Amino acid sequence: MFPAHKIPTSGNPLIDQQHGRLTELIRHAVMAARDTDRAAPFEESLAEFRRALAHHFAVEKVIFSGAGFDAASGHEQAHAIILEHLEADLASVKDLSTVQARHRLLEKLERILLEHEMLEDAAYWDAVRAHSSSPILKWTDLMVIGIDWVDSQHRHMVDLLNQLSQAARTGDHPTCARLLQQFLHLTHSHFAAEERHLEARGKPLSRHRADHARMLSGLDELATTDGHGPLVLVDHYLRFWVMEHILGIDRQDLAV
Repeated sequence: MFPAHKIPTSGNPLIDQQHGRLTELIRHAVMAARDTDRAAPFEESLAEFRRALAHHFAVEKVIFSGAGFDAASGHEQAHAIILEHLEADLASVKDLSTVQARHRLLEKLERILLEHEMLEDAAYWDAVRAHSSSPILKWTDLMVIGIDWVDSQHRHMVDLLNQLSQAARTGDHPTCARLLQQFLHLTHSHFAAEERHLEARGKPLSRHRADHARMLSGLDELATTDGHGPLVLVDHYLRFWVMEHILGIDRQDLAV
């Protein structure tokens, strides 16, 4: 039965949940492909798959970057190529009038996705598992930027993350909700302060601001999305989010 393949477990529950969701969306597209009298259901199913895939790639970027990989270069380029192929297929969807043609398209999309996840992404999974296994994120000298107020706010982020992790492990959902709101508030104000700092010193701002916007968008979306518990969000995404921000972005743009 199509689709016949399953992406192996990555060891990161959030990534695995999204893999399951993508597989489910392909199945929905298979069902919609049978309706040759109407193009809209099939077109809508492909568009939903495209949105989910773009979100998944954004989540992977945060996790892989936070784990210490350069996901901003070759890996992100591979993601962009896959999305470009999907955009081209979406543009031609009205020409796919037969069930056979639609199934060929879906088989192609599934093959591209499987090859990417199983061949390219699998290289990162062991390191991602290792980073997720510790109950706390330790502050290290590598995280020191050299600007007192920046380092102080980063330490507060790490402290809130560890409090969130502890509350999630004990199932204290009210505390998780309160701490998550504190984290979101701190992050928004911290990013704004960093941008003012760069602007006041005449340093390049556009890329740093774009990174902030990307990170906030992904964090806000996951923080308000059902389907994953607080422990998954905190230990398998948020810790990588913090590491990407401090080690991957601020050390490059702000370190003195």
